[in-house]
Amino acid sequence: MIPGSASLKMRLTSLWNEVASMLYWTMLAACTVGPGTVVTCARAGAEYDLSLIWALVFASILAYTLQEGTARLTIVSGKSLGQCLRVKYKNGAKIYDTAVICWLVSLSVFIGNTLYECNNWAGGIDAILAIPGTENTVGLRVGCCLGYAVIVLALLYWDKVDMLGVFLGVVMMCMVVLFLIVVLNMDINGANLGWGFLPNIPERLPNTAEPTDIVLSLVGTTSIGFNLFLGGSMAEGKALKGAQRGIGFSTVSAFLVSVLILIVGSGKYNENGPEETFQISSISEAISNFFGTAGVVVFALGFIAAALSSMLTVPLGAALTANSLFTEEADSGEQVKGVDNPTYQKEDGTSVKMEDLSKTKTTSTEEKSTGKSLPRWIYLGIMFVMVIIATTVISANVDRTVVILIAQVFNGLLLPFFSICLLLCINDEQFMSGGPQKGWANLALTLSVIITLFLASNVIVQKAFGSLITIVYVKILIAAGVALVIITALLVLTSLGRDLLRSFQNNCCTGTVED
Repeated sequence: MIPGSASLKMRLTSLWNEVASMLYWTMLAACTVGPGTVVTCARAGAEYDLSLIWALVFASILAYTLQEGTARLTIVSGKSLGQCLRVKYKNGAKIYDTAVICWLVSLSVFIGNTLYECNNWAGGIDAILAIPGTENTVGLRVGCCLGYAVIVLALLYWDKVDMLGVFLGVVMMCMVVLFLIVVLNMDINGANLGWGFLPNIPERLPNTAEPTDIVLSLVGTTSIGFNLFLGGSMAEGKALKGAQRGIGFSTVSAFLVSVLILIVGSGKYNENGPEETFQISSISEAISNFFGTAGVVVFALGFIAAALSSMLTVPLGAALTANSLFTEEADSGEQVKGVDNPTYQKEDGTSVKMEDLSKTKTTSTEEKSTGKSLPRWIYLGIMFVMVIIATTVISANVDRTVVILIAQVFNGLLLPFFSICLLLCINDEQFMSGGPQKGWANLALTLSVIITLFLASNVIVQKAFGSLITIVYVKILIAAGVALVIITALLVLTSLGRDLLRSFQNNCCTGTVED
């Protein structure tokens, strides 16, 4: 054997495994960069120039914090976030032998993802209409909606979603490259770009959306709530370090794409306000100025790929979430926690030896359960209903830009709820006794929850009292007060306060070196 060849082969194998891991986690980015992202980011740029880039920065940090948390929860406990919620609240109020909170989470995901699916259908139709020569006729609109429905339902029913995954990803990347080339050819104001990274709420201009709505939409389209449940499922059987790198790569990729789209949209910015309400055709015009008809066709095909990819993953995510919340695993009489869990991995990804596990298992005094699972007809029914609703709504020619904005804002409002669920579970010793949440990680996660509460409260205050309270900073102070009241109530009324205090004390007293 040639000296050093074995070492080179090992390095190449390690490199390939790392690349494969990164590509695996880009599924989260694919779920993030859908038609809603394209329209919302482009609209933010067209209506408020580059001033809202900071919202994408925060949303990306939030997305990583939450997705890393749910991956850590799954890897350490061996249970997804949905399964942890079912176990944690199994002795609380129930409906049909399932905790009320599980019903609330499942219903929230179903409604939010149904709006997302309408958002995907709206983007899919706009993508078709972006092709030069097409017109928004009843026949074209209804025919395309039905065509999308047939493709999506067939792939979901026969469980062949992965078949189109790579192809759609390649087509979508062509659209991303297109945006990059447009940005490189644009005359960008460096000062405005720099100021855009500083948090601010610009004044509303004529024919624009409320800036607080746009901010929450950018957060909602970048840090997607149901990705907490999807990310947990993807983390099963993975090493924590690899998952952290993969989630980081996915988050940065989604951030860069979103910023590119926002910058392209800013090419249509008018400091006196746009002459008309934002339409997706504005992006087509910007691309046409650089590449002509061929560029618009590539953009349209990439937009279709992004829409179709999201059409598949959104209902699938809702069904998987419901399955994790309503499926009860068979209980063998042994209760495993933390390192006792056979799937537990340490911080470096090394597994605990099975012979060590046998020494720590404890026998539960509860009766054994045979377990139960979500019937397949319900699993499929969830997805089919969402697709049918989306097809019907968009076929009826509802204002598609409004549909996309409502979907993003509503899911942004749900994000604090899902974040709180994660914060409660990841600090529960019955799940995390073998790898407790570090103090710094808890601080980051708690701050993320507080900020999501603030953003959601700000939108609610604006909608409820916008006509009565005209001073922006007063509304911001009220929203901040609401967020602090809610987090304080959680700390006092639940075990969260004690759990957080314990995590900080453990770090301070033991002098743990944190990763």
